Amino acid sequence: MWSRFNALIPYFGGKRSLCPVIFKAVSQHIPQREWPQATFVDGFFGGGATALYAKAQGMRVLTNDLANRAKIAADVFIANDRVTIADEDLYRLFVNGAEHPHFVEEHFVPSMFMRKHAQFIDTALSQIDRIQHVTKRQLMRFALIQYMLRITPYSQIHSVDYFQKIEGEEFHRLGMSRVKKIPYTCMHPIRILTELQTKINRAIFPNGHRNEAHQRDVFDFLANVEGDICYLDPPYAGAQPYEIFYSVLDQILDQEFRRLRWSPRDHEANPFNGPDARAILVRLLEATKKFRVVVLSYGSQRYTFEEFEETVKQVEPQAEVFKVNLRYPFTRKTDAEAVRKELMAVIAHGEAPRTV
Repeated sequence: MWSRFNALIPYFGGKRSLCPVIFKAVSQHIPQREWPQATFVDGFFGGGATALYAKAQGMRVLTNDLANRAKIAADVFIANDRVTIADEDLYRLFVNGAEHPHFVEEHFVPSMFMRKHAQFIDTALSQIDRIQHVTKRQLMRFALIQYMLRITPYSQIHSVDYFQKIEGEEFHRLGMSRVKKIPYTCMHPIRILTELQTKINRAIFPNGHRNEAHQRDVFDFLANVEGDICYLDPPYAGAQPYEIFYSVLDQILDQEFRRLRWSPRDHEANPFNGPDARAILVRLLEATKKFRVVVLSYGSQRYTFEEFEETVKQVEPQAEVFKVNLRYPFTRKTDAEAVRKELMAVIAHGEAPRTV
């Protein structure tokens, strides 16, 4: 596995192991020698593996995602090509100066964090909010995201009894997979952040293009950008939406939300995850006809391969549709259970105007 992937958020549905399949499919229609002149459009940035891989191949990259956590990562690794984390950037996170909100301590202890973790996160958030340099501020937000994920089991921030069991010294009730997290849970934040600093900085590099990170409705985004290759990995019908799975993280990252104080957040229904998911998928494919090559990955448990193929070919009769065994690395499941069938579609539209 490419080492720069280690800097990214460990999403369960991340496409790190799928990148060779995606870019092999692209190479069958656009030769690799042409990639430095091509623009890669990623409609759903997510964890960022595919966009980062495209950037490393020399393509101009345009990414999009509505989630703040994804926009932060895209600002750090795609739009940014030179600003990195210095030692002093880490040290300032520990400066407990002027009075600041104790949002995390008040609302997520002991359900999500131990008190010592929450106090550090609140202090770090107050310092990060004061950073004037936009890219540096996003970098430090991303480092804090990774810190929070690093100290929690399975890199999940939702209600668990993990921290209560540690504080009660009930280690025998944790299970082997959670016991592995104890060293990070007990480690001083500076040690974790220093380790993250090295990984994050290594994944920041120039590629000769002005790459962009957007935060828009995907249909608005696709209508207003030009490119050669479009990759789509929309939310899967029947899967738990990330906006629910990572709701605590999103609340912590949202400055306005923290300012107004906490109350249970109502999540808007995600149309890609709803009963009209197939109709939305059709609309999505219709919005990508202007791109030379379109690659779609889909892992829905609601639809069969035959239903997926029928939906794709309703819009693109010449599409190549196939299945790939994909192993999700960040899961509590066994090796056998972690291997899922990823549904893929590759569509070639021929030549399109050059954008670089």
